[in-house]
Amino acid sequence: FTDKERLSEFCASTDPAGNLESNSSAGHKEYQDRLRVIALRQEGKEKNEIAELIGRPPRFVQTWWRKDPKEVPKPAGVHEYLKTEFWRDVEIVRGFGKDQGIYEDALASTEWVQPMADGREFKNGGGYRLKYDKEGRMRPQGNQNAKDGVVPGRLPKLDRLVQRLMVEQDIDDRVLKRPGLLWYPDGTSDAIVHRHEAWTALMSFGSPRILTIDNHPVLLRDGDLIVFGTQRHGVPKMCTEGSTFDEYGGRMSVVLFFMPTGQQASGSAPWRAIRDDEPSRKMQSWLVDADLGKDAQVSGLMNGSKSAELKQLTDLGFEAAEAAAALKATNFDVSLAVEALLNGSGSALLVEDCSCCMAANRVSQIAALWRRLQELQTASSSSDALGGGDGSWEEKAILEQLTELEMAEEAEAGGGVLAAQFAQYEEMLDATDADEWDGRGDLMVREWRRQHLHIEQQEPSTVYSLGCGSLPEKIFFEVLSAHSVRVLYDFRPDAEQAQSPFRPSHLEGACKRHAIHYRYAPLGREGAYGILKHLREDEGRNLLAELVWWARRKRSAFLGFAENWREDHRIAIAARLKEAGHKVLHVTNAFGDVEEQPDMEMPDFISGEESRLRMLEKQRLAGELKRKEKSASSRSTEAVAQRLTQPRKEIDAGAELRKANTQAELCRVQRRLADLQRRSESSDAKAGLGPKLLHVNKWVKAEAALQAENLAAGKTKDGKEKGAEKQNSPPVYSWTSTGGTSGGNPDFSGYPSGAGAESSEVLMVACLSCEIAYPWQDLIAGDGRCVACTSSEDASCAELKTVESSAVPTEDPTGAPSEDTKALSRWARRKLEREGPAGVSS
Repeated sequence: FTDKERLSEFCASTDPAGNLESNSSAGHKEYQDRLRVIALRQEGKEKNEIAELIGRPPRFVQTWWRKDPKEVPKPAGVHEYLKTEFWRDVEIVRGFGKDQGIYEDALASTEWVQPMADGREFKNGGGYRLKYDKEGRMRPQGNQNAKDGVVPGRLPKLDRLVQRLMVEQDIDDRVLKRPGLLWYPDGTSDAIVHRHEAWTALMSFGSPRILTIDNHPVLLRDGDLIVFGTQRHGVPKMCTEGSTFDEYGGRMSVVLFFMPTGQQASGSAPWRAIRDDEPSRKMQSWLVDADLGKDAQVSGLMNGSKSAELKQLTDLGFEAAEAAAALKATNFDVSLAVEALLNGSGSALLVEDCSCCMAANRVSQIAALWRRLQELQTASSSSDALGGGDGSWEEKAILEQLTELEMAEEAEAGGGVLAAQFAQYEEMLDATDADEWDGRGDLMVREWRRQHLHIEQQEPSTVYSLGCGSLPEKIFFEVLSAHSVRVLYDFRPDAEQAQSPFRPSHLEGACKRHAIHYRYAPLGREGAYGILKHLREDEGRNLLAELVWWARRKRSAFLGFAENWREDHRIAIAARLKEAGHKVLHVTNAFGDVEEQPDMEMPDFISGEESRLRMLEKQRLAGELKRKEKSASSRSTEAVAQRLTQPRKEIDAGAELRKANTQAELCRVQRRLADLQRRSESSDAKAGLGPKLLHVNKWVKAEAALQAENLAAGKTKDGKEKGAEKQNSPPVYSWTSTGGTSGGNPDFSGYPSGAGAESSEVLMVACLSCEIAYPWQDLIAGDGRCVACTSSEDASCAELKTVESSAVPTEDPTGAPSEDTKALSRWARRKLEREGPAGVSS
């Protein structure tokens, strides 16, 4: 996923299988171990046993094992929206559906669609955002999806595999009604790294393909099954060594999203596992449909044109259902029907009729199913009022049966009035479902919403418009409060260049404090060729649809730059909303006065923006566009105006010097402070620009004066000639030593000598003996000691030598110190041991 090719080797005999631990990051691992400690303690395990099981020290277990899971803090990188009870390890089952030809069967019988790319936004609740290119067009995904997912009955082999998967993995709480089916045509197809808020069961068919789980590559071969939780996963581009991506074979994946609980068990039809002790809900729905079909068939014959033929058979003593089936099988020939019934073929004809009733009499069956659906809905509403049971599973089964009958009807009869009625009914249901949104991510991230929620399809609403201009932040929010605005969309293309209170980073926090929903979505940027072009693209249309969706529920407004809406991009946005039937009110001043958007032509700076930006792009690509230049006066004016609005920064020179831990750091800090001190004496600094230095000592001031003299003489501030070639040796003020006899002190011998030499040698260093600060020049002769300490040490040494010359201690043959040596001080003994007898005799 980084456009870098990587080579991985896999072997079928060593492919990992079974349960494998996986974590998205070190934070996930840390948090998961904390929760595991609590869970293992609740199971009755001891501290040392838990530590051994999770591979952590006992101190870690002691910290967390008696806490409540809600009290455990989440480390960095663990997102709030990920439920911890949904975490699980990875399980790989090799050869689960191997060599069944599912890839070839599905490829030929499936209608494929190209979905649009989206990604999760972790910042605001974990919603999904659409991906756009620079011009505002939606970017397609790297794979294709089956239009209706895995349709029951279309792929019998796959149906049996899914049933087996439901039983073995105990999947009872499905998120989607049908499994998803994804197709990767070749090696260029991919899926960006993402994660889901549920568990995932994925079966891979076709060519082997890598699936990354938390950045670990796992090669899935034909028929392999992998089950994982909320881990990050993706499918990178892939090819074999020595070939290209286009030459690599295709691959399909069947995906089931499910929960680890049984809260939505009724929604698992039609894939609920078939068990021996009771029929599945799918089978129950088939039986109900068969009974409804028989009743509808008999009722239709009794009340239709063939009622006389049916009555003749019933008068002879035959059952109505068998008589109807016999008449239907013999093309309503009464004599042949009687002969068939007398031969005992009535029950067989009835079974055969029930098995093919969907194809033989779809119209009557659809009518019966529709009546049954109405009865269930009526019973459901009354039972809900009385606190009764739930029959939603049967309603879902009937709706699915109606969908299948509708598809068969259209395939055979080419559609009709009934198909049009059901299509209209489905359209109404889809429009109702599309209007439900929780406010996270993008409204138009799903295909069914993009089909029903464009601004022309939504009910008329009123939207406010205002520009930040030069309004103070307080007045700005007072205007919003005066109009009860609760949603604010920031459409400014270059909002980061605005004044500090109206930059998106600051404005988002301010809106949150005022309980206003804020979103920054720039429209009309240069890469999209202006506001008119951007509004015609997917991004512009989707954002306006989202704004109108909010306006139908809360007072909503969009933000621009200029206070006068006629001089801002807001005029184009308002015109587009008005064209779709919505009302736009522009806030004209700080008092909150509004003006409705009239019918008017776009000004020249709006209508000619696209052509102007395209011309600039051509000039830039051709190298004809010159770099923008500003005069010094205008640049200075802008800089001064911006910097004067900010509080002046104060720097404590004494505190900065005390932060230095080594001599080299002290040199650098003093040099930097001297540079700031020199700049603070300029006219700009005296006017209030730049930082202000406090508690500046005389040595910093002296070095600042030396820098000013060097600059006045045409040299650099370090005293070097300008334009001179750089030497290989480091600068004189840098730390050049690595220790040794010099103690690692910096070498200042390269400082320039002359008139300013005395003022430059002002570095203060503490004496090694008395710890009093002296200029370093005075301590060089004494190897870091002042003159007084050096004189006292010389006197002590002279006295010691006098004592030693009068009475040289004799050395004991055993090596023990003599009595005379013991009488000496510790410092004198160490001096004597270092110099030895030769030093004394000299």
